[in-house]
Amino acid sequence: MRLISTFCLMLALMLAGTAHAHIGEKVYLIFEIPDVDLGDIDLFDADISDWEDVVGDASLTPADFFADPTVGDGAQYNPADMEYRLWLGWNETNNRLYLAAERIDDVYINEYSGGAPASVWQYDSVEFMVDGDHSGGQYNYNNDETMTDEEKALNQNRQAQKWNAIFDAPDGRILGYPGRASWLNSTPLSDGGGGSVGGGPTTSILEIYVTPYDDIVFSDQEASVATDLEAGNIIGFQIAMPDFDTAPREYRGYHTLSGQAATFRYAERFVDGRLVGTDATAVEDMSWARIKASFSE
Repeated sequence: MRLISTFCLMLALMLAGTAHAHIGEKVYLIFEIPDVDLGDIDLFDADISDWEDVVGDASLTPADFFADPTVGDGAQYNPADMEYRLWLGWNETNNRLYLAAERIDDVYINEYSGGAPASVWQYDSVEFMVDGDHSGGQYNYNNDETMTDEEKALNQNRQAQKWNAIFDAPDGRILGYPGRASWLNSTPLSDGGGGSVGGGPTTSILEIYVTPYDDIVFSDQEASVATDLEAGNIIGFQIAMPDFDTAPREYRGYHTLSGQAATFRYAERFVDGRLVGTDATAVEDMSWARIKASFSE
């Protein structure tokens, strides 16, 4: 076990040091969750223990995030105000990215009534942005005067995508894609579950998967090109943790991985993630996800 862990750790560090980031020098490792392990994760049980068992320690903690001083009160990390952990993973067979979050919030703002998942950004939620082909560029809200309204709609979320996910929804649909490609808002391309308990503080759980696209034609799914997720690929991604303490839309804090403003618009302001796959030859029957968990043993 020690030899396997040492080998994998050395290889992971080597892989992480060979990429050029969107923002910053750090490259986040995103470990594959093999098919056999996916069966051990229930996305709809509002329980994070299966992620801890399969994936191991959290992939991201508040130490990885920056408070955006331009949003709301610009509140810095304070565990008494908002504490959180996130897990990331991917799977080559179904071409999906996975995200799970556990969040403890002193004041939980969620007045979402269902039916409009793209609007959940205005409540306590999670924002997951992906640039699958690492191309950067403006992917949202292009106000170029030379573009028609139809061209603007065509380019919204085209080469990168932003998903909004809320912890609780009365209609059970917690995940929303804000572009016009409505077909991306349902299985098998995106789905997930969540839930929350308690009040002051409230503990909330989110478990989702999404399918990133290199090129979306919102009116033609067949003409759209999904990202080919493969081990070794570098993707751009961004996660935002908005915090509301008084009312919807009234930000107290807004934490992101890159610390850059307007990541909802510019994909080059994301961070880099390297997809790390399973290596049956090097580690026999152990998955990379299991090996990652063994680093702390």
